[in-house]
Amino acid sequence: MVEIARRSPRSKDMLVLSVLLKSVILLFSLGAFIVTVVEAIEDRSALIFSYFTIISNFFILVTTIVFLVADIGRYFDKAWYGGRLVFMLRFFAIIAITMTGLLFDFVLVPVGGIELLNSFTSVSFHVVIPFLSMADFILTNTVYKIRIADIFLSLVYPIVYLGMIMAMSYSGVRWDGGTTAAPYPFLDYLANTWFGKGDYIGVFYWIWILLAVFLLLGFLYRFLQYIAKRRHFHLFR
Repeated sequence: MVEIARRSPRSKDMLVLSVLLKSVILLFSLGAFIVTVVEAIEDRSALIFSYFTIISNFFILVTTIVFLVADIGRYFDKAWYGGRLVFMLRFFAIIAITMTGLLFDFVLVPVGGIELLNSFTSVSFHVVIPFLSMADFILTNTVYKIRIADIFLSLVYPIVYLGMIMAMSYSGVRWDGGTTAAPYPFLDYLANTWFGKGDYIGVFYWIWILLAVFLLLGFLYRFLQYIAKRRHFHLFR
């Protein structure tokens, strides 16, 4: 149920901020996806669209368009809020890009070097879109409350993704030029086995770790939404 009360004195300013944030997100997202599609056509491979980061950013693109239209409508006093289903999809995608963005920016880049951010798509998908989406979601997207049930329901997204990847892998699909059994090393059960070998902890344990992180981020966003409402960083109060 939408939580609506009287407009705050700053609601117009917050709507402008929301529209600006979403507009920038939309520009980078559209640009990055156009480049990605062109690269996929040139490589004659659609496997790029099997990456969790790409799928999550696509959901961000779709939901950004919906909520941008809703924000513009609210600016002109048209009471439409985008729909709770779209909000939940955006919430799931926000958790996902938060996890992939933080992992990429603060783990992979320090290890692999700044050259990992040497393209427009990499910067867009791993820096600009994630961090602007986080800011937008926390500061302006509190029309719908994040429920405890929503946090646990968010696990459906990574579980479905994992099921899709394993189905593709067991059917013979290979990534990185046919050298890996999954798009990410920690999901490569052929290289690392399911329960680990040597220094590798195994795909089975990685899955549980990632699902736990997903849940923790969901609770973190619920807490941040609560703080935003208390501090009046929102469209309505």
